[in-house]
Amino acid sequence: MDATRPERRSERGLAPWTMLVGLVAWSWAFWWVVTFTGQGWLQFPTVLLTVAGALGPLVVPAVLLRRGYGDETPGAFLRRCFDPRTLPLRWYAGLAGLLVAFAVVPAVLARGAAGLGPALTGPAVFLVVGFVAGGIEEPAWRGYAQRGLQRQLPVVVASLVIGVVWTLWHLPLFFLEGTYQQTLGVGSAAFWGFQAGPVVLAVVYGWLYNATGGVAFAAVAFHAVGNVMRELWDADAALLQLGVEAALALVLVVTGWRWMARPRGLQES
Repeated sequence: MDATRPERRSERGLAPWTMLVGLVAWSWAFWWVVTFTGQGWLQFPTVLLTVAGALGPLVVPAVLLRRGYGDETPGAFLRRCFDPRTLPLRWYAGLAGLLVAFAVVPAVLARGAAGLGPALTGPAVFLVVGFVAGGIEEPAWRGYAQRGLQRQLPVVVASLVIGVVWTLWHLPLFFLEGTYQQTLGVGSAAFWGFQAGPVVLAVVYGWLYNATGGVAFAAVAFHAVGNVMRELWDADAALLQLGVEAALALVLVVTGWRWMARPRGLQES
């Protein structure tokens, strides 16, 4: 038997487009039902629907892998996404640097030295939820979709596709009573800034995923901590943060253009 056949078969097995559509369908099905009830996202029993929708980024790719659409088991997939040992030690310093650039710098620009003191815009529960929710999103976005799409599309294009779907995925949360997104207000400057954020950040996450050698945990850690940092600052800092993110995303694309402008295969270590 040709030793390369399993690898070719696994490459065809990934179904990133199915995953993206399935994830939006899964989460929206639960979250829009909650909005129609008029209850808050943490009220019982609607909190069960809220949590079910939030678990979509774990459930949908795991189901696809279970059905053979991929080259690993669901257990191996989750370990690849959540095992901190997969990320080389030097990259922890790199992640810290990116977080400073994306979170602390905009706050200082917005409010001077006082920007270093957080202006929490809602209950502390937002921070916990933001940390957990950010982490559990990444198995879908980078762990599965990025890995599959960039075998078909240039890295930067794959990242932008994920960013657009990522933005759509969040939409029901703005109508769900009590969520962080709902406090921003539909149609406000903060709303548009939040909605643009995933498209910009998807490029950064795509760069980070590939620069670390396909380590999904890098995106998991960056997303979880980044969510907390974003929710600490007021609206002015958040809008400046978007500008900083866009500028750094452009720098990463320009400096990495030779490989971001073309598809990439199995480069994970």
